[in-house]
Amino acid sequence: MGGNKISKMEKVYNLKDKTFKFVDREDELDFLCEEFASPRAEMSCGHAVTPMSLTNWCRLLLEKGESRFVCGMSGCDKEWSYKEVCKMALLTPEEKKYFEKTLKIIAEREHMKNTKLVSISVKGLYF
Repeated sequence: MGGNKISKMEKVYNLKDKTFKFVDREDELDFLCEEFASPRAEMSCGHAVTPMSLTNWCRLLLEKGESRFVCGMSGCDKEWSYKEVCKMALLTPEEKKYFEKTLKIIAEREHMKNTKLVSISVKGLYF
């Protein structure tokens, strides 16, 4: 599930876009201290992000096999919708394709795992 199609160019919010709530705070998802240049925008959970830190965090969740996008701040268990992630991370068409493909693979794995568990428990009833 390598993300070789993920953009390496830094994405930056347009301050003229009034659909974002801009804040003057640290990028709270910049766990690698990359200090992205973009202004910070506030997620629905109230934490400040840049498009790059949010993209990196959500990609990490996907690579760990997670199918839900949950805030990475300690004590915050707020789940973001895929729609919010796409908007706030300024996902490119290539990134959306990668995210959706990876989400599909994760869902298929979960389905297979759950199907096997049901099969095993049903077989157990007949012994």
